Amino acid sequence: MRNLRIGIVGAGTGGLAAAAFLARDGHEVHLLERFAEARPVGAGLLLQPTGLACLAQLGLDARARSLGAVIHDLEGRTVGGRRVLAMDYRRLQPHLFGLGIHRGSLFALLHDEVARLGVPITTGVEAVRVEPHARQRTVVIDKLGRHHGPYDFVMDASGMRSPLRRTLGGRIRDRQFKYGAIWAALPITDGWPHRATLMQRYDGAPVMIGVLPIGRLPEDPTPRCAFFWSVRVDQREAWMAAGLDAWKTRVATLWPAIAPILDGVRASGDLSFVSYADVVVEQPYCPDLSLAVIGDGAHGTSPQLGQGANLALMDAMTLAGALSREDTIEAALGEYQAARRRHVAFYQLASRWLTPFFQSDSRVLGLVRDATFGLASMVPFAEGQMLRTLAGIKTGPFSELDPGDWSERYATRSRRLTTLPASSSS
Repeated sequence: MRNLRIGIVGAGTGGLAAAAFLARDGHEVHLLERFAEARPVGAGLLLQPTGLACLAQLGLDARARSLGAVIHDLEGRTVGGRRVLAMDYRRLQPHLFGLGIHRGSLFALLHDEVARLGVPITTGVEAVRVEPHARQRTVVIDKLGRHHGPYDFVMDASGMRSPLRRTLGGRIRDRQFKYGAIWAALPITDGWPHRATLMQRYDGAPVMIGVLPIGRLPEDPTPRCAFFWSVRVDQREAWMAAGLDAWKTRVATLWPAIAPILDGVRASGDLSFVSYADVVVEQPYCPDLSLAVIGDGAHGTSPQLGQGANLALMDAMTLAGALSREDTIEAALGEYQAARRRHVAFYQLASRWLTPFFQSDSRVLGLVRDATFGLASMVPFAEGQMLRTLAGIKTGPFSELDPGDWSERYATRSRRLTTLPASSSS
């Protein structure tokens, strides 16, 4: 397709990645960001092989690894020590791994790439709607009534609470999960031995504690981890009122080994609260408005499978590719939806099904999880399916992404990257 003038709403992971892919393909890209300064939100995340493959397509995977922490496995146990989960990427393919990374580090490397490509970012733009313009173009209108554009195409990457998706039509579901999480990016203490493992502890389904190594920030060599603690959304105020010391004592009682890491929490301001929603958009694009929604705005999930950023990166890479291959925007949107439908649907369903076992008020589901998940991981077929789900490559109960869609460059580069020096936190 001819070079397009494209407006992207939202300078988060998906928006920045989309801007980089599109600018590399020769399109004129303009980013619109609601914050006064483009910045990351959140503590850390786990890049799966699919997300790393997208970064490899941009040539940013080596830089990501130098900042992040290579994650080889996930281990989940009850507070009593019973094993619930034990998954190692290398049992799927020896060269596969996840990458724990600070959101600030991922933001920095994507932002630097966008700046290198000369993509302008206009901040302080809180987009509220899009409208058709002359010659089949589209304008973005912000909260102050200002018009931005016109654009040949608009991509909405503004996140779970996107106001623009209301213009899509069709069925849209936006159901908030009862449980959210308290997050913090904390220094890893010298005695913490699990530098390549996502560690979790459970006390029934209501209590989940996690520690994910996430490497370092670009300007700070201190190795860090993302700490998280489940909390009901409607109990957040009560949690805050109970006081920080009482809460830290409770966490350390449930998981004594974590006490030194918790010393990094000195004030309530060191912690952030995040909630999640189950977002389903029947058709994530509107040809009449030349508008498409990617990332959490189109398919928000809970964080149980660690797929949010990875799905957004896959959306960005796939849609950018379709826009560059097809002759019309409508054809590109059709190709995009066909390519992403099954992959997204699987992880939405899997997340919806899995969440109550890890974040709910049900003691029964916690007991069922503790009794069965560990046994299932000992069955080779079940273990393989669990690993494929974790790696982000499933598209159905017994199907997965075509390796040509994501893995070829990543497989080659990841084998080479395993010979490079690890970051200080790996």
